[in-house]
Amino acid sequence: MKTDTLPPGSAVGQYHVIRKLGEGAAGQVYLAHHKILDREFALKILHPEWVGNDQLTRRFFQEARHATRLKHPNIVGVITADQHNDFYYLVMEFVDGVCLEALLAQQERLPAERAIPYVVGVLRGLEHAHKKGMLHRDVKADNIIIENATDRARLLDFGLVKDTEATQKLTAQHAVVGTPYYMPPEQWRGEEVDARADIYSAAVTLYYALSGRFPFPGRSPLAVAHRLMSESHDPLGEILLYAQPTRATELVTILDRALSRERDLRPSSAAQLADELEQWLEEQRPSPTAKTSSRTIAYAPPTAEPTMSIPTPNLVTEPVEIAPNTYWVGKRPPNEIFYANPYLRHFPGQQGQEDFNLIIDPGSTKDFSVVQAKVGRVIGTINNLSSIFINHQDPDVGSSVGVLLGRHTPNAHVLCTEDTWRLIQYYNVPRERFVALERFPRGIKLPTGDVVRPVPSPFCHFVGAMMLYDPATRVLFTGDLFGSLTDKDAEGLYVDESDWAGMRAFHQIYMPTQGAVRYALSKIRELSPAVEIIAPQHGRVLRGHWVKEYIDRLWNLPVGLDILDDRHSSPEELQAWTTVLNRLVEVARQAIGDEVYALLESDPNLSGILSVNSGSVEITSLGKTTVERAVRLLCEHVTPDVASAIKYEAVYSANELSLPTPMVELDEDGPEIASSRLDPIADAGFSKV
Repeated sequence: MKTDTLPPGSAVGQYHVIRKLGEGAAGQVYLAHHKILDREFALKILHPEWVGNDQLTRRFFQEARHATRLKHPNIVGVITADQHNDFYYLVMEFVDGVCLEALLAQQERLPAERAIPYVVGVLRGLEHAHKKGMLHRDVKADNIIIENATDRARLLDFGLVKDTEATQKLTAQHAVVGTPYYMPPEQWRGEEVDARADIYSAAVTLYYALSGRFPFPGRSPLAVAHRLMSESHDPLGEILLYAQPTRATELVTILDRALSRERDLRPSSAAQLADELEQWLEEQRPSPTAKTSSRTIAYAPPTAEPTMSIPTPNLVTEPVEIAPNTYWVGKRPPNEIFYANPYLRHFPGQQGQEDFNLIIDPGSTKDFSVVQAKVGRVIGTINNLSSIFINHQDPDVGSSVGVLLGRHTPNAHVLCTEDTWRLIQYYNVPRERFVALERFPRGIKLPTGDVVRPVPSPFCHFVGAMMLYDPATRVLFTGDLFGSLTDKDAEGLYVDESDWAGMRAFHQIYMPTQGAVRYALSKIRELSPAVEIIAPQHGRVLRGHWVKEYIDRLWNLPVGLDILDDRHSSPEELQAWTTVLNRLVEVARQAIGDEVYALLESDPNLSGILSVNSGSVEITSLGKTTVERAVRLLCEHVTPDVASAIKYEAVYSANELSLPTPMVELDEDGPEIASSRLDPIADAGFSKV
């Protein structure tokens, strides 16, 4: 089959071609519909004449594996790669949008307040790739899609991606790859390139978007290279027309440095250039700040969806004000994907009354020192707490309550349901300190006159789970509902599109039935005034349009018992689970080499549902169950850090392929605890029979 003859309706595996989207040097791109998943994807099909070239096809599949590691809201995701008849193809996320090059063809150039956010998004995506040891090497306007729904820039076509950690060089040494106008001098010279080459190309893209021309124009690649090597780039006079005169020279300075002929003079990272551009734009359009009674804190109104915000506070050391007098006071360990979120609500006293300070889900004793310090920064000392709200009984939600009552706030009351109380009383909570929320269905009036409203969410995930609504700030504290695993590379405290995979996984792992989730969501929709901020116990905070967006998504998400049956998987679903398992194997191989295949083949729990042949694995039945068993097996033979990476890959790969989230054992204490945890059985002198 020749790829230049794929008409609409052509079948490529389970994909049915809808129309051709474009063509590049490596192959053609088609919009296609997957008939089982009922979802549209983009297929990039390698030119048939390349199929017989072992080096190119080996590179194609290696780079496909690398590209699947990239999960970022500013990168078009690569799902998988496969072979059909006599050609190979890549399956990518389909993004409904317009190419930046096409947009510039229509408008010639863009004002700074529009062009800079696009390029900043690209730089954030590049920073994500660079941290994973990967380069793009062909950043240009043609490879940037502006998504219609979000107006977000998405970087695509990692067809020239190079894994900087790879030991095998599949690209010929000194080969020049890229697009002439965007290439830095070292790339022209065929030298080894690093992240600063991508930074240079992103700077050219911004220059082009702002001015409508390239810094080193020329009628031929040779002319471009000559100017680049021997002359300064064209003056940035056109940019001055699109910037405030008092600030234009600073933007020129930022771009001049990023376009330096010597790479050592450029910004050291994509994140650094993104930060500089964001700061310049923010100072052009300063955002207002809200003042509290004690100090000024960066705070964005909940109805806003800011793309350029006040610099992100240090989540390790600082409390964050998510609404007036409402603070996130949690612990954010680096490189973790699962952590708890305690919150503090400060109600100022009126006319000489004492303040009322409520802590929501204070967390575990492991995190207590961090919570104590952050609460102290807001209200002086943690001893000034008045009451403690507990959503449900899990240790990571409220096991520190015993420490609080025993040492710091003996007169505080604990607010929770009767079902929750039956279990948290074992944290040494005196009965006289307990207030049953069932007694206040219409709300609790505090000593300050303020009102908070209990909102039931039974079986989300605990039978006694109860949310708490603050109508004054329109913040809803939801406990496990809207909880999420968070991408370890995520920045900041607020949800974006990248959080959906982790939220989907969290709910499919913990929530028992769709009916329980829908009951709680219906209660949220009934609240008046309407909720504007959702503050969950795990993951990141929802605000702006993400509140409605994630309510709608969770309403339709099958969870728990709804996805229990794994015995009737179709061949297509088994193939998808096989793809997930091979990704896990690839992660494990980085730590234990080819021993991974012997482990899988010799495990009796996998016998009959998994086959291992010539360095590859295939699931023959029970796809979800097989992946879950393989995760447990592999994690027993690798270090805690690698085990976390395996679990992370299982969760996010399943999401990409629209599969149910595999049940993985998440370590709520974090890897630093897991790596040093004592075995209580061995410590007590017990042993297995």
